[in-house]
Amino acid sequence: MSEQFYPVNMKLSGRRCAVVGGGHIALRRAKALRAAGAAVTVIAPKAMPEIVDLSREGEIKWIAEPFTASQIVGMFLVVCATDDEAVNRAAAWAAKAAGALVNMAAPPTTLSDFTVPAQAGHGQLLLTVSTGGSVPELSRVLCRELADNFVAVYGTWLDRLAPLRQEAQKKFSHSEVREIFWRSALDDEVMALVREQKYDEAEARVRDAISRFRPES
Repeated sequence: MSEQFYPVNMKLSGRRCAVVGGGHIALRRAKALRAAGAAVTVIAPKAMPEIVDLSREGEIKWIAEPFTASQIVGMFLVVCATDDEAVNRAAAWAAKAAGALVNMAAPPTTLSDFTVPAQAGHGQLLLTVSTGGSVPELSRVLCRELADNFVAVYGTWLDRLAPLRQEAQKKFSHSEVREIFWRSALDDEVMALVREQKYDEAEARVRDAISRFRPES
């Protein structure tokens, strides 16, 4: 039986995270972690110019030295992304011993505590695709399709819908009532309007549903 993953969106704001490696993959992971608000340290004796620039700008910290276990003490999460499998393995085991979560962006990937899914986003909307690390190339292709066909449309709808949700929360105090309401309010007709980007009409229908809905109905 193949290993199953538990999907989760993680808050990293202010968390100390390390990326071991200074190449293209390390750069991508460092930028993604920084975008999520993490305090990022890159550990590599040599690094891409963009990593050096981010360090000079104060966006990340760069330790221009070979990896040692003492460098990751106190880290919440460690990404292993060098082109040396022995270094990746040593960094992974040191991180685990220090109680940090480990992501293997390079072999040996079996030491990962989690995988990073391909993602496409628009505002607060984030869609992710994972193949459990088996074929990440397919994840990226599917994510491009999601970005082309769904992200902008539903991201805009999310921006319009969020204030309406606040109105519904004020009117319907019980979570079960709210769940029943949203199942009926976001019906096929409303979502068809959204797909046609008729946001004003879709919003009006939801707003009308809020005013008319009665739990006993």
